[in-house]
Amino acid sequence: MLKFSSKILSNEKANSVGEFLSDQELVYWSVEKDCLRDEYFLCGYISDEQIGHKDFAKIKSVFGDIKDVKVTTINPSDWEEVYKKSAKIWKCEDLYWVPAFMKDTVEIPEGGVGVYIEPGMAFGSGTHETSQLCARALVMFKSLYTKTNDLIIKSCIDAGCGSGILGISALKLGLVHATFIDIDTDAIRISRENALANGLFPDQMDFVIGDIKIGLLGRQADLLMVNILSDILVENADLLVSSVKPGGLLCVSGILKDEKFDVASEFTKFTKKRWESVVESSMDDREWSLLAYFRG
Repeated sequence: MLKFSSKILSNEKANSVGEFLSDQELVYWSVEKDCLRDEYFLCGYISDEQIGHKDFAKIKSVFGDIKDVKVTTINPSDWEEVYKKSAKIWKCEDLYWVPAFMKDTVEIPEGGVGVYIEPGMAFGSGTHETSQLCARALVMFKSLYTKTNDLIIKSCIDAGCGSGILGISALKLGLVHATFIDIDTDAIRISRENALANGLFPDQMDFVIGDIKIGLLGRQADLLMVNILSDILVENADLLVSSVKPGGLLCVSGILKDEKFDVASEFTKFTKKRWESVVESSMDDREWSLLAYFRG
């Protein structure tokens, strides 16, 4: 394990950097304080040096006055302690997202559904607003089809799956099958490990390594959740719309509020072109947005 460390010049800057790390779900990075010297440091605990430098460059592009990064080799348990300090439980109605290390100490209320996640080196610990917006849409989808007893015949696709938290949640809430798609081989491995650790069965799942074009080739689902960058969403809008079954729901997230209108215009164009009818809605959380399209 490698530790990336860079001094931050002030307490005020440390607070801003900490908020940025949370917003971008840079879960392997944190702000640490040296109490003896009253100094603050940006620290990252990452096994891949190239990824670490890429993350640091992203942070420094926003906070240009932080110092150059120092890289040292450390015990992996140091990173585990940092992750455990920042990890939190999140819930949406009867869905609970619980860090895996808390599994034996957290009691899920009767009727609740617990999803236990170890993010590893993948995006998706459940702390970011874009993931939580998708979960809210998933719970809405569940409520809709629970009333008609159709939930157990519904399938989903988690495109850009990261840790697999959304697809796993869909299965544990009652959907019959999930396809996990990610261009990162580590993300697919971690998604599979998390799914099996949550008691799911291999025949409930498909795992596809590839981008959206490869992953969605020849596939349709009742629920398609895509949590990636806006420019990729727009580039693949027609394909995404075409990958939703009649009566299905398309959820696209990873959209900044000030990008929402432009992204929505693109998806509205294709839903009206491809579907007989469509009901559109959106949700916001801080500076992030989700767009939802129900195919009639």
